[in-house]
Amino acid sequence: MTIQRLYSLPNCTLILEGLSDGTAAPSQFDLRPAFSILMSAECRFIGQGQPLTGGRDFFESLVKAVSSYAQEFLSGVPSLAGDSTKLSLVQLHRINDNLHRLTVQSLEPEKTPSAESKPLLPTQIDLTTVQLFDLVEAVDQFFADSQTLPELSLQLAPVSKRHAKATEPIAKRALPAAVGMSSLALAAIAFFFVPIPEIQRPKDPVPQPNVSGNLATPTPSGAGTPNPNPTSSPDVTPSTSSSPTSSSSPTASSSPMSSSSPTSSPLSAEELKGAEANAPKITDSAEIEQLSGKLYEQINTGWKSRQGFEKDLTYRVTVAQDGAIVGYKSISPEGANEGLTPLPQLLYKPVGSRRTGEPLADFRVVFTTGGVLQVSRW
Repeated sequence: MTIQRLYSLPNCTLILEGLSDGTAAPSQFDLRPAFSILMSAECRFIGQGQPLTGGRDFFESLVKAVSSYAQEFLSGVPSLAGDSTKLSLVQLHRINDNLHRLTVQSLEPEKTPSAESKPLLPTQIDLTTVQLFDLVEAVDQFFADSQTLPELSLQLAPVSKRHAKATEPIAKRALPAAVGMSSLALAAIAFFFVPIPEIQRPKDPVPQPNVSGNLATPTPSGAGTPNPNPTSSPDVTPSTSSSPTSSSSPTASSSPMSSSSPTSSPLSAEELKGAEANAPKITDSAEIEQLSGKLYEQINTGWKSRQGFEKDLTYRVTVAQDGAIVGYKSISPEGANEGLTPLPQLLYKPVGSRRTGEPLADFRVVFTTGGVLQVSRW
């Protein structure tokens, strides 16, 4: 029994006739019999009196030519299918933006000894853009029909951009490069007239007199950091006196209220205790937690060499509100080995003086033999 498939659009109708080979079973979603053998294909257009007819070769060439031409028409990139040396049975060419010529090459007639047959001329039909895309839609409906010629598929591949032709004239494409070169030339000319700056040797810094006084909170411009002025006072190492009184208290450089001048003498233990007693303590838990983090970061970053410890070294470190280390003193007997710790380098040594009565906070700092730093509230 002959099977017919109809794909109808407003301006184009595609009719396929054929048979089923009986090997393919109907789909559970489509109860139509499978269309496996194509006998004839017919394509009709509105306004065209003569339809286009042919066999399987005609239909395969038609769907291939229509799909390739539609891809070229929409993308603007020439299709490589037209580069084949073998002449295709069906061809499509653009006449203008609204007309497209469909050409069907006629097969050579059979030659018989009794009569001479002339070769048939190609059939040409001019399609509008609307008719063309109705034909494209009919072909798409055929490929979407899984019950009709399922072995026939269309292999489409993207075309490289190197085959695309430039859509802008060369003058328009060269304009940005010309403008860029002109701007570069103008900038070079402008810089040519700019005078060369004079280079002056840096002058030697003028020595500043040392100012002694009590430590106070650092100024906003240099809070919590050593003063980079080359005339600032050098580091004053802690006192190494063997007196029982001085061994348990900070030296003049490590006291929260000691003088930063190298010419001043260390304060006595009674004066240090009095200065610590007069300074108010920071009691806010959040502020103490923040200062603890700053102190840990300073010491942990400055602690480079973590070897040579026979026992843990414990210090009481005094910190100001800005996080600066303004004093420290050894708690453990081994604390005299402060050269193994970064505390002497981190001690705040300002050129001026700090405000008296500055709120302070004390922390317990332990340098363990395993190279682990411990900071806790005193």
